[in-house]
Amino acid sequence: MDLKIRKLFFPVALFITDIFAVYFSFVFAYWLRFYSGFIPVPKGIPLFELYHTAIIVAIFLWEIIFIYNGFYSERKIDTLNEFLKICKGVFLGTLVIAAITFLYRDFTFSRAMLALASVVSAFVIFIFHEMVRFIDAGIGNALLGVHKILILGEGKLAEDLIRILRKNKNVEVHHSGNCEERNLKNYIFDKGINEVIFSKSHTAHNEIIRLADICEELGVDFRFVPDVLEMMRGEVLIDDFLGLPVLRFKSISLYGWNFFVKRFMDVVFSICIFSFLAVPLLIIAIAIKITDGGSVFFLHKNMVGYRWDKFAIYKFRTMLPNPEKKFSREEILHLSTRRGEKAKYDPRVTKIGKFLRRFSLDEIPQFINVLRGEMSIVGPRPQTVIESNTFDSIGKRRFKVLPGITGLWQVRGRKNLSYEEMLRLDVYYLENWSVALDIKIIVRTIPAILTGKGAY
Repeated sequence: MDLKIRKLFFPVALFITDIFAVYFSFVFAYWLRFYSGFIPVPKGIPLFELYHTAIIVAIFLWEIIFIYNGFYSERKIDTLNEFLKICKGVFLGTLVIAAITFLYRDFTFSRAMLALASVVSAFVIFIFHEMVRFIDAGIGNALLGVHKILILGEGKLAEDLIRILRKNKNVEVHHSGNCEERNLKNYIFDKGINEVIFSKSHTAHNEIIRLADICEELGVDFRFVPDVLEMMRGEVLIDDFLGLPVLRFKSISLYGWNFFVKRFMDVVFSICIFSFLAVPLLIIAIAIKITDGGSVFFLHKNMVGYRWDKFAIYKFRTMLPNPEKKFSREEILHLSTRRGEKAKYDPRVTKIGKFLRRFSLDEIPQFINVLRGEMSIVGPRPQTVIESNTFDSIGKRRFKVLPGITGLWQVRGRKNLSYEEMLRLDVYYLENWSVALDIKIIVRTIPAILTGKGAY
């Protein structure tokens, strides 16, 4: 089975059917309100053309709300929770439309029609979702094949998993006890595995993360059934899979629609920054140049970004020209408090450089990196090659997204935080990203810059 086709079909089919479902619901509500005869129409019947334009706008806004409410997630949930999730999305969409009609006085949207459309939409969308799920489970299996699951591990737990899963006719169960990377990859390719469930007890955390990374690299779902101690640790989610409670890793949030939205925000915000700060940036550049005649910018090379790509960060120069000729590396290295970081009291830093660092003005040119697609406005802290080579499996997760100019660790204390605290905040951001979280971090970055707390 082509896993990419199967994964793409389900959310796209739901997205398209939701458009038709919402459109049908609003048109039906229009007919029910003005033409059915069940509800009096004292002020006359408005033109459908006016309402049709409003319906198109409503569909666009509702789809955005549906996306951020997880309507198009691949994870299977029970029927009741699916209906409640749909009701929540429809309710939020109704509030948005009601607020817009209240503020936009040139067009009055019938409140009764909006209420009817909301009720009808909830049921129609639910019916359409169930139809798509039925088609995906039935026709999808016939055309693209059944869902193939590999049980990885030995012992009674693995045997129980195999016995339970084989009762499901839509699942083809495979079993292997070999966790070696090359053998696992070959097995997944040869058998066309779509999902791996790891069931070995008393396994080190790094081993589980390693297997999860292999599956993520191959585009294969990964779940695991840990022992009781494992259930008390880590960023995991409980997943009622085929009636069997298992745990799975919380996926990185910045994929698909989320990545597109975040990238769009980065580009727009960066253009605005350069537009509004053009004059102050020019003044800073002139001040740096006339101070010692050196270059305006400093390129921090050998930085590791998304998927381990190497790039150079643009910054305003804050050190003396050619500082390596005046100070040896050994003279400066002992001043650093953490691996690979600049010293708090660095004799190479110029007077204007201290001011720029104090208020993070030296980092504004990094918006060039954002426009080039090498960085994001908000994200994990950029790492040097030397730093990246020292990370464990958890630390390396940050290279699955674009590094950021600012992030959670900058607004939570900046360099006053320990390395472990910074890492924990970076991982939390990867797994819990949202537009609201990005906006909150950007807003909190402003006072952190103005106070200069933890910056040098």
